[in-house]
Amino acid sequence: MTPSILWLARTLPLPLNAGDRIYSAHLAGAVARQGSRVVFLGLANPDDPSGSLDELERRVQWKLVPGAPNPKLLGLASRLPMVGARFCTRSYRDAITRELREADYDAVVLDQYGMSWAIRHVRNIARRPPILIHVSHDFETRVTDQIARNFAGDPVRRFLLRQNARKTAVAETDLASASRLLVTLTDEDRASFAAINPSLGHVVLPPGHAGRRAPPRAIDTTVPRRAIIVGSFSWIAKQINLERLLSAADGIFPQASIELHVVGMVPEPLLSRLRQRFPWVAFKGYVDDLGEELRNARLALVPEEIGGGFKLKILDYIFARVPVAAVASALGGIPARLKDQFLIEDDVAKLLRTVADTIDDVGCLNRMQTGAFDIADGLFDWDLNGQRLLDGLTQALRERSRKGISNALTGLTEPAPSI
Repeated sequence: MTPSILWLARTLPLPLNAGDRIYSAHLAGAVARQGSRVVFLGLANPDDPSGSLDELERRVQWKLVPGAPNPKLLGLASRLPMVGARFCTRSYRDAITRELREADYDAVVLDQYGMSWAIRHVRNIARRPPILIHVSHDFETRVTDQIARNFAGDPVRRFLLRQNARKTAVAETDLASASRLLVTLTDEDRASFAAINPSLGHVVLPPGHAGRRAPPRAIDTTVPRRAIIVGSFSWIAKQINLERLLSAADGIFPQASIELHVVGMVPEPLLSRLRQRFPWVAFKGYVDDLGEELRNARLALVPEEIGGGFKLKILDYIFARVPVAAVASALGGIPARLKDQFLIEDDVAKLLRTVADTIDDVGCLNRMQTGAFDIADGLFDWDLNGQRLLDGLTQALRERSRKGISNALTGLTEPAPSI
């Protein structure tokens, strides 16, 4: 019998314009396509209410938790990290209670570290204890510590970031200790959780690719001498990485007459500040035709020195047939033979100088983009990920059953206690 799964995430995974939402939506959908009953709970996205359930897998039961997240100020007094304190709402707790009282689930997924608060709630409510699965998009203990150490702004905010990093470490320790199965995107993140709980079952699932695959293209001198970076820059780590990139590029790209397009939402007041500092950069915001932007670039940049995990946009670049230039620290989960098709340097400044040296070598650029596409094609499969997750869950259920039988038999053979 295929397991039934209650999937708990901060929000429903809409809109599909950020890596974590894309991953959650497609992994849950892939599990449902394998025949499992999947009920997915989440609030509406408070930062971007766009997107439609019609974009998501119909075999998943998507259930919107009513209400808004808690105010951000509430997180200051909470033992939870900021994201956990925001989404641990009374309405969400009530929704979990209703689901667990109405049905028995074989497993409960805790999607992202911000759901650590649900551990105790699930344990207290469930009539039959489910297997807890933690889906980790990154090892956030490391990432939040990097953010706190690299933030150079307001001292009060820096203090709060340090506090949040400590709370995040506690949350991930709780998740690693309580869960029976861990899902990570990279083996590096798996190893970090194993250091907390060596007995934690695991499955490493790099993302699949469900987007468009561009037809063959040839980069020639008619393609603008342009680099591109695509993303959603609402998260502070991405903002730090973006500003570092632009600061480094400011001394290299204008002198080499290389254009740079930043595609995706950059929030205010950061956007105005960056436009004033770097008037030569084209901030495109949301674009209706991302494919057109990618076709008119010679290289795509992956400059993230802060924040680990698998960068889903790398797959978008590869399957759009755009050569990739990346810092080594941003390539977690990428197979070595695929990395061989990239420009890679240890830091952003070196990477940008290599880009400037390579951007006119169209022969090299075409070998990079065709080689990467050919290697990646067939490697990143969502349905295979869904089956592998179910295989890991089935094994965890069997192990629990064997332990239960063993404990029962031990109890039968033990002498009766004296009275």
